[in-house]
Order: sequence, then structure tokens, then C-alpha cells
Amino acid sequence: MLPEPSDDADGEGAASPRRAVVLGSGGVLGFAWMVGALAALESEAGFDVRTVQHLVGTSAGSLAAALLACGASVDEIRRHHQGVPAPTDPPIASDYSAGTSRALPRPRLLPGSPRLILGAVRHPRQARAAVTLAGVLPAGRGTLEPVRRLVAELAASNGFDSCWPGRPQTWVVATDYRSGKRVVFGRDREVALADAVVASCAIPAWYPPAVIDGRPYIDGGAVSNTSVDLLAGAHLDEVYVLAPMASIDLDRPRSPVSRIERALRRAITRSLVADVASLRAFGMRVVLVTPGPADLAVIGTNLMNPRRRTEVLESAMRTTAIQLRAELAARPARARRASGQSLG
Repeated sequence: MLPEPSDDADGEGAASPRRAVVLGSGGVLGFAWMVGALAALESEAGFDVRTVQHLVGTSAGSLAAALLACGASVDEIRRHHQGVPAPTDPPIASDYSAGTSRALPRPRLLPGSPRLILGAVRHPRQARAAVTLAGVLPAGRGTLEPVRRLVAELAASNGFDSCWPGRPQTWVVATDYRSGKRVVFGRDREVALADAVVASCAIPAWYPPAVIDGRPYIDGGAVSNTSVDLLAGAHLDEVYVLAPMASIDLDRPRSPVSRIERALRRAITRSLVADVASLRAFGMRVVLVTPGPADLAVIGTNLMNPRRRTEVLESAMRTTAIQLRAELAARPARARRASGQSLG
């Protein structure tokens, strides 16, 4: 059963912190890294992630957010991801590596969204580079059907086949493939949770756009890698941001491909740090967790390589625990006491 978000008071009458967890994009290995990071977060911060007030998921993060919103625990997701589910675990009936491969599926020939390209030509100052690139890239031929089945079956088994999960408040971020605007399912509109996750995960050139009510959508990461800025102004005390495609502590690889990948990470990190600063300006405590050099060595340059899932997950459990321990050590004592009670 899904635990309720905690608003109980601690022994001194202070309410438990109001929290959000933000889960960014990152492909197959980004999802594996997030599962490991979530396990470390629960261990180090002392609360069940399912009891937070907000879950925000983009692309791979949308899948993790959906599973949590439907009641699956982090340990259940982790065990299934490692291929060792317990007899009492829910039937998370999916092979996470199905529907993907180490190599990019042969995409179609024409640009995926001429409307996005035309919009960028007409209004170049308003166009986002990543969104315009998404319009130029062709539609992919991969399939997200295993992801759709996984979310649909878990949602149905927990009573969310005809309604949107409400506690935690869950937002799934996608990009409108015609306008290039961000769409927040669960806030702007409610559709089937499985459809929202597929839309959020539809990486241009890898997967075809997801069509919902006749309108195409692609990966939410085209607009923002984490969409942490959506929480600006929310009544929150703590925000935990897990961003697989950012890196605060980068290594210095030698190969040209790795250097290009690290340059992309630097750009994503700069944007993310600015968004985090905006939340801190509202008085929120924001804990940003990203892969470090040890994780990057295991992840490699292909975030869609399913063969490294277990290694990446186990690396994340170790490295993010260290990051979190350092971040949380400075947290005020009353907040620590409230955190400890939320698991009790």
C-alpha cells in the first residue's frame, strides 16, 4: 500500500519537512543510476520517497516517478531491476532492457517536426536550441511498448487505470512536438499515466513521437533536463534533485566522443544550477545529486546501453550515498529529527 505523505509533528511540535523529489532524464542507464540514487537517498535521509508532497519526472525520471506514484517501493524497483525480485514484490512485469539496444535504431529519413523548424525560423530569438534540434532529427523506430505495459499494468493493479495518482502529487513532463512548449501531465492535463510516461520518454531519432488525442509529444528533456523550475513558488522545505545527465564533479576523458559528452553535461549542469539557485531564493533547501567520475566511468558515452544497468545502479548506490552524507550533515537538527520520524 502506498504510504501517505507525512505532515505529522515531531516531538517539539514542528511539522515534518514538506519535500519534493525531482527525477531527470537520462535514458536506460540514467534510470538505473536514479534507482541506485533513490536507494541511497532513503537510507541517508531517512524517509520513504513515496511520502513526499511532489514527484517531478522527466523522460527516464518519469518512469521512476510513475512507479513510485503507483505504490512500488524503491527497494522493490531496485530488486526487480537487478533481476532478483522477492516473492512478495509486486508483479513489475517488464524487462527494462526490452525495446532498446546498444545501437541507435535506424531512424526515418525526413525531419521529425517541420513545424518546430518553421517556428524557429520565424522566431529565432524565442527558439530553444534543443527543441529546434528535436524538430530537425527524424522520428525514431524504437519501441516504448514495454514501458507502456509496465506502467499500465502497475497503475491498473493499484487503482490508477482511470485516474491520476494524487499523493504524492506527480508531474510527468513532455514536449509538445508541434509548438515546442513544455507540457506537464498531472498539472496541465490528465491522461492515462502510461501514455504520459511514453510521451515523456520519446527521445527524438530513437523513438517515434507519442500521439495523445491526436497531438504528438516527445521527450520532456528537450525543454528542460529536470524541469526543477516547476517547483518555484511551491510551499516546500526540501527538494532533492537526482540528475543523471548533469555532473557537478566531472572527469577529464581522452576520447573525442567522451569529451563531447562531457561538454553536453557541462551545459546541462550550468542550466540546472541556475534553476536550483532560483528555488533556494524561495527559501527551499535543495540537494542536488549527480553522477561523479566513478559513475561516468561505468556509464560510458551510451546512455541507452542496457548491458551496464546493474553496474551503474550499484555504483550509484555507493557514490550518491557519499554525496548525500556530506549534503545532509549540515542540515538543521530539527529537520533531521523530522526526517527520521517519517519512516517510523
